[in-house]
Amino acid sequence: MTEQSKNLQPGYAAHAYPLADLTRPLPPLAAIQSFVAAAQLGSVSKAADHLCRTQGAVSRQIQQLETHYRCALFVRHVSGLTLTAEGNALLTVAVDVLTQLVRHADVHARATSVLTLKLPSTFAVRWLLPRLPDIHRAMSGTELRISTSADDTPDFTTSDVDAIVVRGTGQWTGMDAIPLFSERLTPMCAPALATSLRSVADLAQVDLLHPGPSHAEWRCWLDHVGARQIDAGRGLVFDTLELTLAASTEGHGIAIGDPRMARDRLRAGSLVTPFEDVAQDGLSYFLVYPPQRAAQPKIRALADVLLRLARED
Repeated sequence: MTEQSKNLQPGYAAHAYPLADLTRPLPPLAAIQSFVAAAQLGSVSKAADHLCRTQGAVSRQIQQLETHYRCALFVRHVSGLTLTAEGNALLTVAVDVLTQLVRHADVHARATSVLTLKLPSTFAVRWLLPRLPDIHRAMSGTELRISTSADDTPDFTTSDVDAIVVRGTGQWTGMDAIPLFSERLTPMCAPALATSLRSVADLAQVDLLHPGPSHAEWRCWLDHVGARQIDAGRGLVFDTLELTLAASTEGHGIAIGDPRMARDRLRAGSLVTPFEDVAQDGLSYFLVYPPQRAAQPKIRALADVLLRLARED
């Protein structure tokens, strides 16, 4: 009984040839290419020029095919070549095989030259975009596709995501997590509001703006400065730090976050830091990807440039 493959993959045709037939000796691909070129151009010399091979090499490869199939593939004339019936039948099959291989190679080439990066929206707008020229230079030849997510758990269930920037502890089972930088927390508000904040105790009189429903950022900072008596759960809740900072800029309260994400506003003076105290909540920003992608040149290039830019920050 002819042995079938024991490791059939999804989509493997049930009517496919047995493994023994698929692995029997066949003519080399280079010979098939020489034959197709000679058939379409009607000349060994033209085929050789097209393939950047010698005429002798193309002739030997065609002879190799004729020996394998035990028939003449061409009728040789002084003016060139014409296909025999056997040659015409082989050409149909050869063109189909080469077309499928070329299409597969094109799909693979497009996939390897595209990198889809998912990251938090505030990180994308406030940290990544100002550094995009450096990233483009480091990843020349790779098309970078950026999407945003508020999820703090790396999700690779969609096959088009290559890597994710995630804010967290770095403990994600089955993932490589490269730390970029630790999160620092400090209050930020509009200058007019800052004038009313003479001490931390004054925070009890203003709205606290939260970048998420957990209230963890304000709780961490208030614990750090010994102000546990202030209710960290008060105020307005937003779904991103960017919205929180925008609300603070408009005077709706005092935000809490990493000053890296508010650098433009702090430099412009639309936000200020009324207190010098900076707390760390044990969270960091990580570049995360499945370990089997670690050797991909586009992943290595992305990790290298993000690490370099994070160190320079």
